[in-house]
Amino acid sequence: MSSGPVLRAIGLRKVYGDFVAVDRVDLEINRGEILGLLGPNGAGKTTTISMMVGLVPPTSGDLIVEGRSVRRDPIWVRSRVGLVPDNPGFYDGMTAWENLWITARLNGVKDESRIEDVISRVGLSGWEDVEVGKFSRGMKQRLGIADALLKSPSVLLLDEPTAGLDPSGSDQFLKLIRSLADEEKLAVLMSSHLLHQVEWVCDRVAIMDRGRIVAQGTLDQLVGRKYYVEMELDGNVDAAVRSLLSVGKVSVDGRRVTIEAEEDVRRKAVEVALRAGAVPVEVKVRRAGLAEVYRNLLRAGS
Repeated sequence: MSSGPVLRAIGLRKVYGDFVAVDRVDLEINRGEILGLLGPNGAGKTTTISMMVGLVPPTSGDLIVEGRSVRRDPIWVRSRVGLVPDNPGFYDGMTAWENLWITARLNGVKDESRIEDVISRVGLSGWEDVEVGKFSRGMKQRLGIADALLKSPSVLLLDEPTAGLDPSGSDQFLKLIRSLADEEKLAVLMSSHLLHQVEWVCDRVAIMDRGRIVAQGTLDQLVGRKYYVEMELDGNVDAAVRSLLSVGKVSVDGRRVTIEAEEDVRRKAVEVALRAGAVPVEVKVRRAGLAEVYRNLLRAGS
């Protein structure tokens, strides 16, 4: 077992003619960590994952898995990386067990008990002998994880894994991914454009736009300590706004005032507004979230 990150992308770049699909991407994923790769459609997420799993050769840069380069040891690196695409392909007329048996043979897995192990791990026990064509989309996604786990990878790559799942199915799927990282210490990269899911399940986030990583870090590092106190005022709004500038950054929309600060300043804001002759009719607070960071970054790059 190597020390340091399980997976490192170093200056990863992919060019098609004059089009730069991925531009010098640097990423690291540690054992037991889920990294969310966030970005709009066309940002380069799928191309990045395709290079990581060996489906697309990089134009330049390198991918290091457990200390070994995909350029020098491509077959070995591919053996350590499992991929779950957004729509896993299986033979619908064959059972779950039969589909996994084919994958096992292709990956040199001879112990058939491994098939039972991964079926149990993803919560499909009892469905082994059912044709995959009868599976729901959520069950097919779970089978996709079982398929990727057969070769005991150290890295699991997920490309828009909850696309098409209902909220309940998405929650169950994300809990499974979290347990794989926590209990089996897999390094997980999850590509998505669903911010709330990334915010819920991921340890760190990398935001991608137009082929580049425009920001990355933990949620606390990206979002910071920022609060928004929203007030609806009755009375002398103008005087209240001038006084509230001492509390934080203020924006106004009619009688609605928003104060941006580094802590929850509701009590102080109410006191200041009352002294200025305005009565707070409604007061609420919210913390800045990933959605705001995401929108601001993409807006800055447009």
